Amino acid sequence: MRRILFVLGLVALTTLHVQAQTVQSGRATTILFVGNSYTHGKFEPVVSYRKGVVDENAGLPPSDPRFETSGGQPAGPFGGVAAIFKQFTEEAGLRYDVHVELLSGDSLKAHYERALDIIKRPGWDVVVMQDLSTGPILETKAGSPQDFERYTQLLEQAVHATSPGAKIWLYETFPRADLTYPAGAPFAGKPITFMGNQLHDAYYGEFSREGHLAGVAPAGDAWLRAIASGIAVANPYAPESGKLDLWAVDNNHPSAWGAYLNACVIFETVTGRDPRTLGAAERAAADLAITGDQARTLQRLAYETVTHVP
Repeated sequence: MRRILFVLGLVALTTLHVQAQTVQSGRATTILFVGNSYTHGKFEPVVSYRKGVVDENAGLPPSDPRFETSGGQPAGPFGGVAAIFKQFTEEAGLRYDVHVELLSGDSLKAHYERALDIIKRPGWDVVVMQDLSTGPILETKAGSPQDFERYTQLLEQAVHATSPGAKIWLYETFPRADLTYPAGAPFAGKPITFMGNQLHDAYYGEFSREGHLAGVAPAGDAWLRAIASGIAVANPYAPESGKLDLWAVDNNHPSAWGAYLNACVIFETVTGRDPRTLGAAERAAADLAITGDQARTLQRLAYETVTHVP
């Protein structure tokens, strides 16, 4: 099964690579990111990074169910990983019109119930979707694999009903240190790879079942690769000198390094472009206080993951 998924992924990436090469000569590719704080970030500098992104929820009144909050407080407009992706496309000479439908703590089920008018709007060329961090995993309090499967399919059908040519990608999220290392946590006593592998199986399993998705952006797998290679810390509660911490201060949301790695994975998955071509002087990295050497390392990790993930 994994070999089949790998081949299907390569076919999808090859198709998108050819499409990406035509973007410069035609209209901009319109992309919508659907998700929550795992896309827009919760802490600085990620949560305030919003260059060139259209936030579909910006300016709504507090009475609106799509009013943006973060930690219970008004927030937004948002960009985060989507804005980093936008910066990458500009540096690569690609034309992407980037929109986001991002609400903190929202699942795909909640987006279907609250934001269907945005998601099924005609004209999307690409849609990137992510569920709650624990949504696809049964062993967690908020986990509901049935809802993950059901609402992935309903959202795919809604998009394709009005934009039949849209490519829909699942953004595979990453394991949570705060659910792994503290005593009494759902995955206490297990390695960080346990939750990561559960997410991998859920996202790739849904891609295999659904049949109308373009594929998976394996960000969570890139985190596991970064940890396994000794580039990133496995346990932020026991910091290791010289290693990157992909988690933010809550050991849950992505840090600047984590968000940058996620954006690199999505960039290669969606556009077919090698993120290593962005190089050490890449501008989003500088904006996020990521060094040139760190940027190149994260670009390389993304490339290796997207190219080799089974």
